[in-house]
Amino acid sequence: MAPPLPSGIAGKLDGGKGRLRETVEGVRDRGAGALHVSSGRGMLAVCSYLVEELQVDVDAADDSGDTPLAYAVRGRSIDGECEIAKILLSRGAHVDSFSSHGTPLHLSAFCQQDGVMKILLDHHADCYAWLNLVLTPPEHRVLPLIEHAECGMFNKLLKPVFTPLIMALNAGSLKCVVLLLKAGADVKGVGTVTPLITAANNGQTDFYKCLLEAGADPNVPDEFGHLPIELAAYNNRRKDVEILLPVTSRIPSVCDWSVDGVISYVKSCPSVEDDPMYKMSPADMKLAASEAYRRQDYITAMKLYTRLTDICPHDATLFSNRSLCWLKMGAGVNALQDAQICRLMHSDWSKACYLEGAAQMLLKDFEKACDAFFDGLKLDPASDEIAEALRKSFESLKISHAAKVGIGLPSSQKKIIR
Repeated sequence: MAPPLPSGIAGKLDGGKGRLRETVEGVRDRGAGALHVSSGRGMLAVCSYLVEELQVDVDAADDSGDTPLAYAVRGRSIDGECEIAKILLSRGAHVDSFSSHGTPLHLSAFCQQDGVMKILLDHHADCYAWLNLVLTPPEHRVLPLIEHAECGMFNKLLKPVFTPLIMALNAGSLKCVVLLLKAGADVKGVGTVTPLITAANNGQTDFYKCLLEAGADPNVPDEFGHLPIELAAYNNRRKDVEILLPVTSRIPSVCDWSVDGVISYVKSCPSVEDDPMYKMSPADMKLAASEAYRRQDYITAMKLYTRLTDICPHDATLFSNRSLCWLKMGAGVNALQDAQICRLMHSDWSKACYLEGAAQMLLKDFEKACDAFFDGLKLDPASDEIAEALRKSFESLKISHAAKVGIGLPSSQKKIIR
């Protein structure tokens, strides 16, 4: 393709020094260069020239970590967007580049770009990646904390933790959801944020069929114990209840297991916001959560810590304490999620490493457990608790791998174990 600028003009950009690529790459606005801008605006000819003729860096990141590929997806240009993505990927652009806005696949889901999404998935984009917007500073959020007014009070319970599938559901793109499911997206979701819970909150009647066919479990509740059918009933979505009733296990407390019976039962229950917890101050909630944990009432403690994370989303100790509750309840995935959030907040916190290791042990991923405990021991070499946990995880790994002693462990780890 011919360059969009006459060669004479292009050459003058660097004063005739013959270093046009360096000159072009050196001009940036908050980290975004010419390729970012042209990709975001759908300027196919300019992108082709920059990539093919000047060979500029296709993975250059702006101040938020976004690459030209992310700009191409987010730009939502009518013409050229798919071709730009193809050009960037053909030149080695990282399909799973991660920024504070997630991966390009997250962005394609949020922007309802099923055409670009198919290209990304054809290049083996990771449909399991998850994004926690609680940890993204508001000024860096291109993706807002998504809310739908019609979702009622239950929408407030959803945590801003998104896989591309959850993002596609919140964006309301059935085409993107189907593409992700065909690519093997995990219908279990992240923690208590499951695709089926999300669809029930959003009233997405047309989405149930493909989710259920992909293996979504209608008997998995949200973090307050509400099943998808209960969420649908609370919001008077009769058609949704009709779809979910045959595939949902009967709730023992519902005497009349019918569409009308479920709706009547849910309407008779006190609402979540009537719970005294919502009238407590943060200080009182912290005290009540601590007391509940001491008396081994882990469900109550978990609910209180969950409410506190809504109020104080940047307090890592709340996620740490909730991770402990999940561990006590045997909920390994939830415990792991909270532990990883702690590590993202405080990379030098040995307790967060310990919690991640404990969660991995519960999930029987002994190799990752060893890694997490080893990271914790490096941060706190004097911790007998972490050292003992590392020994146990290594023993479990040896048993799991039989004769393959030490597989996946660096030699420095083996020395500590021995």
